[in-house]
Amino acid sequence: MILIGAAAVLCFQSGSIPNGDFEDGLAHWPKATYGAEPHAEIDRSNGHGGHPSLKVSATEATDTAFGQDIPVHSGALYRYSAWVKTEGVKPLGAPVFGTIQAQTPGGASVIATGQNHGGTHDWIKESVVFQAPADGRARVALFLFGFGKGIGTAWFSDCQLEELNVEKASLKVTKKPLCPGRINPMQYGQFIEYLCDLVPSMWAEKLYDNSFEGLTPYVFRFNSLTDFKEKPWYPFGQANRVQVESDKTTSISGSVSKRLTVTEGAPATAGVAQEGIALQAGKACRFSLYAKSTASVSEIRVRLFHGSKEFASATVPVARDWKKSIVSLNPSGTTDEATLSITFRGPGTVWLDNASLMPVDNVGGWRPDVVKALTELKPGVIRVGGSVLDDSNLGTFEWTDTVGDPDRRKPFQAWGGLQTMGAGLEEVVQLIQTVRAEPLICVRYEKKSPKDAADEVEYFNGAISTPMGALRAKNGHPKPYGIKFWQIGNERWGAGYWKAVPEFGRAMMAVDPTIKLLSSFPSEDLIKGAASELTYVSPHQYDVENLTGTKQELDDTRRMIREFGGGKNIRVAVTEWNTTAGDIGLPRAKLWTLKNALDCSRYQNLLHRQADLVEIANRSNLTNSFCSGIIQTNRAGMFLAPTYYAQRLYATFAGTVPLTVESEIPADMSPDVSATLSEDGHWLTLFAINTGPKAVTRSLDLSDLSSAGSAEVWTLTDTTGAGEPDAFNSFGEPNRISPIKSRAVLSGGKGTYSFPAYSLTVIRIRTL
Repeated sequence: MILIGAAAVLCFQSGSIPNGDFEDGLAHWPKATYGAEPHAEIDRSNGHGGHPSLKVSATEATDTAFGQDIPVHSGALYRYSAWVKTEGVKPLGAPVFGTIQAQTPGGASVIATGQNHGGTHDWIKESVVFQAPADGRARVALFLFGFGKGIGTAWFSDCQLEELNVEKASLKVTKKPLCPGRINPMQYGQFIEYLCDLVPSMWAEKLYDNSFEGLTPYVFRFNSLTDFKEKPWYPFGQANRVQVESDKTTSISGSVSKRLTVTEGAPATAGVAQEGIALQAGKACRFSLYAKSTASVSEIRVRLFHGSKEFASATVPVARDWKKSIVSLNPSGTTDEATLSITFRGPGTVWLDNASLMPVDNVGGWRPDVVKALTELKPGVIRVGGSVLDDSNLGTFEWTDTVGDPDRRKPFQAWGGLQTMGAGLEEVVQLIQTVRAEPLICVRYEKKSPKDAADEVEYFNGAISTPMGALRAKNGHPKPYGIKFWQIGNERWGAGYWKAVPEFGRAMMAVDPTIKLLSSFPSEDLIKGAASELTYVSPHQYDVENLTGTKQELDDTRRMIREFGGGKNIRVAVTEWNTTAGDIGLPRAKLWTLKNALDCSRYQNLLHRQADLVEIANRSNLTNSFCSGIIQTNRAGMFLAPTYYAQRLYATFAGTVPLTVESEIPADMSPDVSATLSEDGHWLTLFAINTGPKAVTRSLDLSDLSSAGSAEVWTLTDTTGAGEPDAFNSFGEPNRISPIKSRAVLSGGKGTYSFPAYSLTVIRIRTL
């Protein structure tokens, strides 16, 4: 992507465009060119309204734009317009041509873009409406070609910038559907992947490194000083007498067990311990451990304590052969800093493997607070995928290693971090179905065959009379899971993948013809070759703050389906999305913020407008994940990010019918509005996002659907009123940004409403 360079600071009235009529030649309009140099001149004989024009011609492929930064009123709404004429404009890969754009200063990002004008046509007025950036500066740009190259000639004339009076523009919600599709509840889907601390943060297990393999750091970083919070096992007790080693010759799972030897001599008590365990008084935990010993050792003692205070303890017998022991530990007090020690009295040797401290109130192994939050989120669909499932460079994941007896599973790493063994793929599927969502499983493509994918489908969906169904039953789940949605590969592209998709699809559907198949990234070649097998194509959208570019990508996908899908009604499943996939380091903290919640909400409004195309959307990621998780946990508790509350409001109150909103100002501007009607027609819900630093008052007209005198309102904003878009929740302030319920007074379905600065407002009213 090529954006034009910064211009010198100019001093003039806010909202005006210096030399917008080109009477002063090219003054104030610096040019940026990539590729062939075009010919640019002022054409005084060919303009609009008696003004001269800027004429730009290129006979060789070029990427050329003109632009200038101007002062604007922060948060205000503007209409930027120019007259455009073209002759032989032919894009050669450029997605922007013969049009105008509003950008952030220096062309750092696109705020709004006009319609493209190719070929040859006479003068036409092009305009865009945009909200001024918070820093009070914006760039107005004129594009011959942008973000790619092309050839041809364009004229630009009479450029103007007008500040709009928002309060005089009413919002009228009509009965007319915005598009022929229905808003699918799966648009509020979520995403789980084996990524560092994501799955462990949801699992109820209180111990790290259960199989004593040794902890490993993550390859990803947010804050390198605090990221790696896992606690290791360390020598404990009379440590001068104990040798602690990894033994590769004997184990229950994984490649090693932990061998503890108290050396010969006088009696001594020693072992290993792990710190930082959160306990609650009266909340019992189930401790389990595999152990064996030499003949001189007959029992092991387990203690939970902090300092001099003991919370619980127990002894378990140990013998010459491996044996699993299970005891209940019921803490007598509450602490976040308990230590668990495993000791024995020597001399002698003890081998340990597969230690676990699991709260009794777990839900299928999962934390009950996470299950509750996820249930209330109403996600519709949850995808299980991610890079580690399809890239051996990022981990050692094989789904077959994560099913069956948890005590016998092979530990694996994801993005460097050691994963808990109990939370395998089958447990994740069970969690998804527990919270009443549909699982969406991504099958591995890398170094796998169509039969491998078919075996995975058969394991989860096949009858017990099938080989893989029988294995599932042996593992304790005779009933098939009935998973509908299956994606072939994660973030895959290229000729080899495009050829393999129909082969994988046919093999998977031969096992279960009722499943719905998703591809990885869409392309013309993919759709041409696999349309008959696919129900969905699946872009990933990690720049949704740029709504213009995001919408363009969806429009391009719609075009590809129309042109190359052979008439099949292929839909879109955006199986990963967020405002960023990277921003490694401290900038990633933006994913915690109120601003991120508002940007994500604007994307949800966009999906409402694309309801006839997009049925599934999975926000990335669900928990922790170095800020991207909307649920953030530590060992003692959790807090919910602002985006969690935004997602919950949409999933709880959005209807299925997107409605047309009439206004002089586009519905996605000041505030960004989506109106929906419930399937039964009884409820009208308005979602309005104000991303600006000032409240915006608009006249509301809901009378086509309701004559009620009041409406329910939920407002998501900073409860401290600090006016900081980057405000966030934390363990210390978990409710700083959370929804506040109120009522709006209307008369016959009409009234005015002031949408607070930096807010998401949900207005819900009974219909006629």
